[in-house]
Amino acid sequence: MLEGIRRRTLGNPFLVDGLLAIVGVALILPGFFRAGVSVWPAMLFSLFSAGPLTVRRSMPAAALAGTTVGYLLALLWMREPGPGIVCCLVALYSEAVAAPRTRALITGAIAGTMIQLFTSIVTGVHIFAPANLMLIAWLGAATAIGDATRNRRAYIQAIKDRALRAERTREVEASQRVAEERLRLARDLHDIVAHSITVINFQAGAAAHLLRREPDAAEAAIEHVITASGTTLAELGTMLTVLRQPGGEPPLSEPIPALDRLDDLLDGFRAAGLVIDIQRVGGTFTLSPAVSMAGYRIIQESLTNALKYATPRSATIRLSFAAHRLRITVVNPVTRTEDGRHSSWGTGRGLLGLRERAASVGGRLDIAEGREEFSVDAFLPALPTKP
Repeated sequence: MLEGIRRRTLGNPFLVDGLLAIVGVALILPGFFRAGVSVWPAMLFSLFSAGPLTVRRSMPAAALAGTTVGYLLALLWMREPGPGIVCCLVALYSEAVAAPRTRALITGAIAGTMIQLFTSIVTGVHIFAPANLMLIAWLGAATAIGDATRNRRAYIQAIKDRALRAERTREVEASQRVAEERLRLARDLHDIVAHSITVINFQAGAAAHLLRREPDAAEAAIEHVITASGTTLAELGTMLTVLRQPGGEPPLSEPIPALDRLDDLLDGFRAAGLVIDIQRVGGTFTLSPAVSMAGYRIIQESLTNALKYATPRSATIRLSFAAHRLRITVVNPVTRTEDGRHSSWGTGRGLLGLRERAASVGGRLDIAEGREEFSVDAFLPALPTKP
């Protein structure tokens, strides 16, 4: 209960400053009585001296002016320095805490000069007498302590602001990483599933068509369906394994898709009925694993589109190396539908994924739509193979 009262009290600055003013009156009042001041003037001077402390946080300059005036009035009445100087010191401290350093120094200098001059004039004591020098020291100390407090609070606030900005930056970076990972997963799922489902669809259709007339051909088509579905399951299993691993590295037992496995990819499409012509131009080249996988996926998606939309079902692949880059060109014939659209147009998600995949490894991908052909042109970074 006492802890709750303390928190509520300290959490209300107006209440704290009001209590401070009451304490100031209680401390100042006996000094006036000892100086022979009667009750009502003593009460009035005490209120003038301590009352402005109630606004020392919201209006520190006004509080300093009020306490200074209260001190000077008491000085004129008693003809000697009174205890109200304590309230002036508190108000001067509050002004130094709240105001910029230059303003606090100017305000403190004005208030200190007025107090010092009036004290010296009223009491007749030389301005550089030890008592007055002590008063100057107290005024300077109040200003210095207030300035140090302001600097400390500003430093702590700066640390908190930096921590908050760092936390927000980490949250933004984490969100970006999540978005990038979701995009990568979407591309990988599309590359794995779209190709295999297309092959399975064509082979299943062929098997159904040939089942009665050519059982052997139908059986071969079904075997291709089994092979394609098994490959898809294996790649999905590899992908799930990678996701479960903290480092995100593929297991060594499962080869990652790369251009050195291109012949196996082409055999699968040829078995599905796609006629493929591949041309290699230029010298040999070396690719990083990421670039090699990007090239593999680009060819895979391009051939998948050719298998689905090309008429006739054929495609030409051209691999050429020059000027430290590998150029992959995949061209397939197209026809136009009644509404003028290319027969090679699908939803566009796969083509968008190709552009993203090429850009992710520092390359680019262009798509050209002619009247009779559809081409995908990718440019990927590569290095010549050392002899």
